Amino acid sequence: MVLKNKSDCLTFIVDTIHSIGYETKGASIACHKLAYELALDGNYVYIFNDPLYPHENIEVIPTVKEVMNHELNNFVWEQFMFNLNNTISIYPQTTFGNQFNTINNVMWVLHDFQEKQWSLISDTFHIFNYGSFKVPEGTIQHQLTVFDYNIDKFYNTNNPDRKGFAHIFHKNTPDWAEEFLKIFGSTEIPTYNEKKSIDYLLSEFNKYEYLLTFDDKSFFTTAAALCGTKSIILNPNKELTPIEYRLKNPIQMCGVAYGFDDIKWANNTIELVKENLLQLEQKDKQTVSNFIQYWKKKLL
Repeated sequence: MVLKNKSDCLTFIVDTIHSIGYETKGASIACHKLAYELALDGNYVYIFNDPLYPHENIEVIPTVKEVMNHELNNFVWEQFMFNLNNTISIYPQTTFGNQFNTINNVMWVLHDFQEKQWSLISDTFHIFNYGSFKVPEGTIQHQLTVFDYNIDKFYNTNNPDRKGFAHIFHKNTPDWAEEFLKIFGSTEIPTYNEKKSIDYLLSEFNKYEYLLTFDDKSFFTTAAALCGTKSIILNPNKELTPIEYRLKNPIQMCGVAYGFDDIKWANNTIELVKENLLQLEQKDKQTVSNFIQYWKKKLL
């Protein structure tokens, strides 16, 4: 939908600044996908680097990234005009404070909170959680989930030579991981060695029977399952049962084992992965619709 009159719609500033140079990271994709969904609904959206999902209601504010040192960057963007009364800034947790000096602000919880970040969030911020990430006890929050499931890009090629184990080193990988995985004769899929394309991952996932990972919240497990590869999450939280894990992480509902003792579930549900994701996609769209209505009731 294209907006008819900018003054009659909501304006959103989606903080994509920290996605500059990290466009393939999950949080970056989420912010750009949200910008697209908001624009698609007929709202006006500002972002700060080239859109991963272009739409004519999205305007890019030219932004320069100045590298200060290996841990600190400074960002300088061109000044832009917006109506304070009907503009909402959406900040991921990589942002500290209210950089755009807007009145209406959202903190989008994309990972478990850290005290140093949370201490800079004003009481006036509206909290929306991407999923079931941990926030301080008593926090009033709402749901906002957008996800590019790539349902038609990851698929089972029915490779007759599929066999063995592969692994991905991503988050939560312990020091002993490499030695441990030798037991399985597992092959690493080097997703961050300049090989990030969907076609590459499609090819790799279709080679193996099982994918091993220590990351319990990665889309790699679901992408692999779409390709017919059962995923196994290693070193699971012993205080969390597989059922509890799946309820907290619905994209891993099918084709994914939460620990080796859960392999039977992955084997039995591998054919249900796409159906599950299609249902989740509809639920995600409802959270976006609810988010827009939430602000329309407040500002329009």
